[in-house]
Amino acid sequence: LKYSEKRELSFFAVMKKLILKTIFITCGIALMLLFAVFGIVSLWAPSAMMNFTASLGMETVSGDYAFQEYERSGNISCLARSFLIASRHKDDRNADQRFEILFGLEGFGEFCESQNTSGEGVPAVSYRSYLCGQAAEVKYRLAKTAEEKEAVCSFAVEETTADFPSGNPVIALTLALAEAKDATASDILLTKISGKGFEQNPDYRNIINILEAVE
Repeated sequence: LKYSEKRELSFFAVMKKLILKTIFITCGIALMLLFAVFGIVSLWAPSAMMNFTASLGMETVSGDYAFQEYERSGNISCLARSFLIASRHKDDRNADQRFEILFGLEGFGEFCESQNTSGEGVPAVSYRSYLCGQAAEVKYRLAKTAEEKEAVCSFAVEETTADFPSGNPVIALTLALAEAKDATASDILLTKISGKGFEQNPDYRNIINILEAVE
């Protein structure tokens, strides 16, 4: 190659490296800014991140942001959401901790009442029963000793009203015990509900039959 041609090739090589370097630097700065914005939004607007991550199908992360939003604003519905998501994904330690906070709030009962659903042709649904049923399943999965299992059974029974409605905590716990084939815990729960004086409706009789069949 002639000298001029070599200089031209060298110039293009230098320019190519410079352009690539500029692209890499620009991308790096853009990523840094993106992470910075992400961190700022996460810190100051976890509710926005909660909805954003949920829209991406990142439900577990969305639940964590929901809990952060509760810590920031005291929004009880976000706390309930964070508990239910953790429960659904069997993140039991976090689910149990979040439920204990929720259950201990002064406005827990009023919040549950506001979430109840009913209407023409729609059976009444107790949101409190639903939450406590999920909590009973979480607590059962965490229980290791007979005493802990008995405490879970007591919780489910105490949170089930005398009319033994559909979807109550005893039903939720019974299904978990049957799935686990836990005869010991089933006997404990059977003893507790037999002496509680529940209305012996079809749901109640079905639960008795299920518990008696667990071996």
